[in-house]
Amino acid sequence: MMPPAMLWGQVQLAMQQGRLDAAQAGAEQILRASPRHPGALHILGVICLQRRQMPDAVRWLKKASQADQRNAMIWATFGYAYFETEAFRDAVDAFQKATKLDPRAHPALHGLGKSLQALGRHQEAAGAFGRAVTLEPHNADYLNDRGVALMESGALQDALREFDAALALAPGFFGAFLNKGLVLKRLGDPNAALVALEQAITLNPSYAPAHNNRAAVLLDLEDYAQALSAAERAIALAPGFAEAWNNRGLAQLGLEQPDAALESFGQAVRCDPANAAAHYNAAGVHWKRSDYAKAAEAYRLSLRVAPAQLMALNDLGLAEAALGNHTVALDCYNHALRLAPDFAEAQFNKSLTCLLLGNFTEGWRLWEARKRKKIPVGFQDFGLPLWTGAQEIAGRCILLHSEQGFGDAIQFIRYAPLLQEKGADVALMVQPELAPLIRRVMPDMQVVEAVPANAMLQCPLMSLPLAFATSLETIPPAPIWAVDDARRAIWCARLGPGDRPRIGIAWRGSAGHANDHNRSMPLRDFLSVADESADWFGIQKAMPTSDYAAVSAVSRLRVFDSEITDFEDTAALIAEMDLIITVDTSLAHLAGSMGRECWVMLPFNPDWRWLLDRQESPWYTSLRLFRQKHIGDWAGVLGEVRAALHARFT
Repeated sequence: MMPPAMLWGQVQLAMQQGRLDAAQAGAEQILRASPRHPGALHILGVICLQRRQMPDAVRWLKKASQADQRNAMIWATFGYAYFETEAFRDAVDAFQKATKLDPRAHPALHGLGKSLQALGRHQEAAGAFGRAVTLEPHNADYLNDRGVALMESGALQDALREFDAALALAPGFFGAFLNKGLVLKRLGDPNAALVALEQAITLNPSYAPAHNNRAAVLLDLEDYAQALSAAERAIALAPGFAEAWNNRGLAQLGLEQPDAALESFGQAVRCDPANAAAHYNAAGVHWKRSDYAKAAEAYRLSLRVAPAQLMALNDLGLAEAALGNHTVALDCYNHALRLAPDFAEAQFNKSLTCLLLGNFTEGWRLWEARKRKKIPVGFQDFGLPLWTGAQEIAGRCILLHSEQGFGDAIQFIRYAPLLQEKGADVALMVQPELAPLIRRVMPDMQVVEAVPANAMLQCPLMSLPLAFATSLETIPPAPIWAVDDARRAIWCARLGPGDRPRIGIAWRGSAGHANDHNRSMPLRDFLSVADESADWFGIQKAMPTSDYAAVSAVSRLRVFDSEITDFEDTAALIAEMDLIITVDTSLAHLAGSMGRECWVMLPFNPDWRWLLDRQESPWYTSLRLFRQKHIGDWAGVLGEVRAALHARFT
């Protein structure tokens, strides 16, 4: 038999030359003579690793590490074997032993970084990669991998520097261009991201994820046609690529192709049932179509895959609320808030449900979250301390400012005199369209267009109920505003004499309102109640073309659109009516503040201020509420209105 030292030299030479069979035979021969020969055991582990025989590799390397526990190379190879079998914690242990034995073993440090990265320990991974880079500063792979770890740990600018450094060393480094595109997207620079991704695609045009990443950036740029093309290129390269199908759906949504988008999201789920984003995006399509049951089902599927999605929990709550399942909606919001107690979207939507259910104590408190939403709701900050109800107000000037819609301002302006009663100098800032009316009906109130120099505090009108700890039982009564006599005389002459009841109607709210598609109705539907027993007057602004066609077909209806110049005109018209019938618009608030009889038609899931299951409003004594019994049931509401009209005027 050949002496072991000579045989070991031949085994090493065979490994260097890639003659694995010869190396294996030689190593096995050595082990027959010396069963604990660490080099031979290590070689057999390496051979199995190269042949992807992972269980055998682990077995041989375990024996090698037991034979020589202070051999850094054996521990490093053992780490790679564990990494390839996805035993990442064991890999970390092995690489740490290797680097402790040889702190300059940069391949082991690199392997340690990869293993930590696989465990989601990104900051530790960045540290390990950084040590490897220090030892081997011209290794582009190390720089790129450190960049990935930094990107995943949120250090985006640092990550970008690493990718640029890698590309300076290796200008044709596909992976570094790909990762540079990703980090630039996260940094909010989609144009630069697009350049980097297109360079990556030039280097490797058959890599589907690069095309998909390009699609995602084009979606950010709202170039939906190009995004669709990029996603479809990714799908052509990898037909089972769920993320590409999902991006295809998002591009189709941007191109206003909801049916095609739903099919794409469905295909994404068929490719990967665990694709939470595709379920979530499909839910969004159903939501926009007011198909709340399907939306809720899709949100639940998304949450089944990824239970900790805050927005999915929030949006499921909205869908359940739209279906009238308010207790379930509260459960959804509460679940989200247990995961993230300061999550403003869930706090805000929970406030709406609490207020709708009459739980004003919690509702007003959470209502303040509207200021912290990703897109704040109506709130303006004028740089003054917020009056919360706790501070002394007598002798101090407070700025009260409107937010959101006209109806909101009219509803909550009732609190301004209460502050005057406390001795405050009240400056009131409302929408310009409302200012002339408010100046007349509240002559003791200072109505301003800018912040007064002596203002010391501020409070949005819609935060006043919280400051006054308003409950259902302590809602301040609405003021009874008088109409301007001169303006009323003008409208009286314009309307002319009449011997039938005069009924003013409004069938559409502001098109910009988030729930306008549910609270408004086409005029042709509304006109089913407009019989010959009354004269009908449309107190409606900004009508769509389809409504003008309906007006021209009904001789008994007169519509005032461009003739209504401000809220003084609207108030004068209301005063000339025997009854107002309206959907949920500012007209209802103005009629209620004038004490005029007004019937308000509400959708199945009404705005919070109208509460549930009641015909009267605690905010306005002259209002009567007509409610849908199920989603979209305007026919039922109109039937009730028709019967009530018959009882009222015959």
